[in-house]
Amino acid sequence: MGQQILLADEVAKILRVDRQRVYELARRNAIPVIRLGERQYRFDANAIRLWMEQGGSKEGKQQSE
Repeated sequence: MGQQILLADEVAKILRVDRQRVYELARRNAIPVIRLGERQYRFDANAIRLWMEQGGSKEGKQQSE
């Protein structure tokens, strides 16, 4: 697996927002997210980068492994 996986804290630093905002975006599927159970989220660095380049579209695509 060659993808870099980020935690919510790392995504928050990239986006310059609070970690809780990242969780809120993930719950609404407004940011690309990988769900590990009900309350654990991980984020693909490339998917976050593409999402940002596209202007942070309203509906992110959920990823699953």
